[in-house]
Parts: sequence; structure tokens; C-alpha cells
Amino acid sequence: SSDLRIRRRYADFVFLPFHAQTPPFGKGLDCAIMKQEKGGVPILKIRRWLVLALLLSACSSSGKPSSTQEYPTPIEETPAPTLAGIHLPEASGNVILGDDLIQIDASHTDQGYIMVKTLRFDHRRLKLKIIKDGEEYPYDIDQDGNYITYPLTLGSGQYEIRGYENIEGSRYAVLFKQTFDVRLSEETLPFLYPNQIVNYSPQSASVLKSFDLTQDCRTELERVLTIYNFVVKHVSYDWDKAEEVKDQYVLPVVDDTLSQGKGICFDYAALMSTMLRVQQIPTRLITGYVDEGYHAWVEVYVRGAGWINPEIYFEKETWTRMDPTYASTQMKYTGQYQDKYRY
Repeated sequence: SSDLRIRRRYADFVFLPFHAQTPPFGKGLDCAIMKQEKGGVPILKIRRWLVLALLLSACSSSGKPSSTQEYPTPIEETPAPTLAGIHLPEASGNVILGDDLIQIDASHTDQGYIMVKTLRFDHRRLKLKIIKDGEEYPYDIDQDGNYITYPLTLGSGQYEIRGYENIEGSRYAVLFKQTFDVRLSEETLPFLYPNQIVNYSPQSASVLKSFDLTQDCRTELERVLTIYNFVVKHVSYDWDKAEEVKDQYVLPVVDDTLSQGKGICFDYAALMSTMLRVQQIPTRLITGYVDEGYHAWVEVYVRGAGWINPEIYFEKETWTRMDPTYASTQMKYTGQYQDKYRY
């Protein structure tokens, strides 16, 4: 039987339970903001420790701006990015890892990514782990025959990669363990390419919309402000989806978020990351914890310093947190953010 063949095939492998990639995203922001019915009309019930109007508390600042502050702060103009200049991954075949089922192209680790595809279709569910310095990033391999891009977001150094195949339930067999060295050309490069989480192509509607929105922008801060304002105003929080996926892990589809004008925190963060990355602005999609549960937000890296609105100040050449979900829902969150994964 097929089960017998599988047991024979994995006779020399270690069996272990494989935990979910991340907590389900229905248990993120919607744990802190609950949809309630009052008189037949949905309202936002704000938990006791959350208060009043919009403020993105974790964005660093050097004090409040003056009353004459211009937004965004005028800074040095930068050349307008082009569609042809988008960073796109490539599987060139120079460095190949993996086994006879999972092929890993590690030819461009200096750019901050690997590309993975299956070589056969006769398999059960597959997973991948990328490990460095004790930190583990688990992923699904969710399609056959086509390369999927996975980011190397833990900086330069030695990485370990492991492939797994499901046996039954949550038990997986370790197919291989391999190591490789990464020397990033620039530390921000992993956050300029598309990947499985922030997934787009030059033909994506979200990419084209980004260029349409920013065609008159002259500085990085103008581009950040324009895209941030668009995402905050265009996307509404999708309460139905939050309920549907509360016990699942569902990857964002940025063009769906754009066309439908709604999504959960993961969708807000992925859309904003897409639209900024193609403008040559490094953007990290962060998943982790706020006071009440799992959540997703972004961190943006710009070369100039300045305000984009009265609450958000960018230090020069550093990462600044932005939370389009809380801004869109007009909630003030003053608690802590705890990073778990960076994509």
C-alpha cells in the first residue's frame, strides 16, 4: 500500500511533530477589537486598555513637530523608481541544494533569498524550515513544479535549511538538513524582493497602482506618506474574514486586498509592503504580538529623516514602525509590540 511504501521510504528518518507556521491571523487585531452588535448596527468595542483616537505609539520621534511643520518634511529628492527597476528573484541554477523531491536554488543568497520547487508530484504535504542562530522560520511548500521565493531575513551568517514531508496528522519526516553561508550585499535587500508572504510581480495590480499613486512624488517621504494614506483609507477591516480564518494560516493575496478594499492585519501589511518595495523603499512585514494577541504591521527604512504626519517621524537610515490596520480602524494603541517573524 502507499502507507507501507511511505514507512519504508522514511525508515532512516527522524519523525517529529511539526507545529503550525504562525498563530492564525484571526487571533490578531480582532482579539483587541471585537465586532459587536448594538441595535442591529456593528460597532467597535475597544478593550479597556486601549484608548481613544489614532496614534501609532511605537514610531520613534524627536518630540512633537512645530505648528508650522510641513508634511511630509522636505528632504532631498530622489530619482523616481521605475517598473523596470523592481527587484525580482531569479533561479539561475548556480548553487543547488535539497534532494530528489525538493530542489533549492541558492544562487543569490547575497540578495537575501532562496527559491524552492518540487521535482515530483507524488508526495504528501511539504514544509521547509530556515534556521539561523537558534531562530526558526517554518514555511509551507504550497505549490508543485514552480519556484517559490523564501526570504533570508536573519542577516549574514550560516543558515541551516530543512525539508519535511507529512506522515500523518502533525507528524513529519525530516527529508534533509543542509547548511549554507550567506553574505548579504546589503542588509536591507531581503526586504526589497517579493517572496511567499509579500507576493507580487511587475504585472500585479498593486504594483501598477503604486506607480500610479506616486508618479508626482519627489522624495522617499512623499512616497511613504502617499502609499500609507492610500492603504489606510482604501482598505477596511474585514470582520467576516477575521472570523473565518481565526483558526487557520492564510497567506495574503495583495491584489485581492486591493480590488476588494478590505482585509485583516496581514493583508494591510502585505499590500503596503508590496507598494513600498517596488518604490525601492525597504519594507519589512512583521508578525508578532500586541497586548491582546497576534498581529501584523510593517517597518520602513528611508535614507532621509523627517515627519510624514504629526505622529510619525522617520530617523535617518533606520527602521520605523507603521501600523496601517490600527490607523485604518482609527484606534489608538499604546501598548507594546513584540516581533516574532520578519518577512
